[in-house]
Amino acid sequence: MFKMITAVSVVVLSFTASAAQLPEQLMDKDNPGESYWCQGNDINSSICSLSGVSDDHKFALIQDWPGTACADNNFGVIDLVHETGINVPYDGGDCQGDVKAGFMRDKKDNGLYVKIVRGSKTLLMYKVKTGY
Repeated sequence: MFKMITAVSVVVLSFTASAAQLPEQLMDKDNPGESYWCQGNDINSSICSLSGVSDDHKFALIQDWPGTACADNNFGVIDLVHETGINVPYDGGDCQGDVKAGFMRDKKDNGLYVKIVRGSKTLLMYKVKTGY
């Protein structure tokens, strides 16, 4: 029984880790033909980090590392199917470093959103568009 639970855990962890890997080359949706600022080998480097993966494993949420002038992050959405990235239109807040983001599904339309919050206050609900 223990061996079976361990095997299932390894499979689930392997699937989650492999689904979270970014493609090596990503195109910037805002600037066609240009590379996106966070590429596959940039994850967990000094450039960007992975914040989350959508429940359908088609999108990744990334963030940059906060700078010295402003402690808040910028966020981006990577379409893992089309290998493109786009910035979430958010200005970074008031530079307090307490802004968080994550994926969520809307109960009405089942749409995928990036929800940006500071504490319990929602700052932005950004609808993720497919096929960009």
